Amino acid sequence: MQPLARFRFRATAPVTLESAAEAIDTAPFCTHVVYDFPDIDPDDLWSIVSSDRMWSWLPFVWGCRYPDDGAEVAVGTVRDFQMFLHHWLIYAQREQILVWEPSARLAYTATDATLPFFGTWFEDYRISARPAGGSRLSWTMAVHVRFLGRLPLRWTAPLFQAIFRFGLRGLPREHRNGLTAVRETTI
Repeated sequence: MQPLARFRFRATAPVTLESAAEAIDTAPFCTHVVYDFPDIDPDDLWSIVSSDRMWSWLPFVWGCRYPDDGAEVAVGTVRDFQMFLHHWLIYAQREQILVWEPSARLAYTATDATLPFFGTWFEDYRISARPAGGSRLSWTMAVHVRFLGRLPLRWTAPLFQAIFRFGLRGLPREHRNGLTAVRETTI
């Protein structure tokens, strides 16, 4: 997947599905964002959230790279999330999928990254239908930041929630552009 894998920093404690609730409860940084998409049905929202283009509408994000071997995406699949931080600095994070429920839920943990800051990383995207039509995305991110010990960073959650909500505003543009899922999945 990533040619410079030997230059990665391993996560101190990748999350398992069994340890996810504890990771969320104990993470020094944890944020939860709920965003409604009244014009996007759950299947279409899933196509965007699970695609290789997730977050790529932001100017510094390239998106996710799934395995090139054509394998089905499922629990256990490893992908790379990549972003451009500076003309000489690229950030990549290897993610292992813990939950893959098409049109409903995607959860993953980071196993390593090109920068040493994140010791543990867990994200959980849950999609549901809205009674009035469209869909709702509930997104939780829990991070244990390396080098800062147990410094309580939860006070920064409202700031990051606003930033993340702003970032999600680009998702409908991907929907209008006709984005489709990376590949068909079966469970």
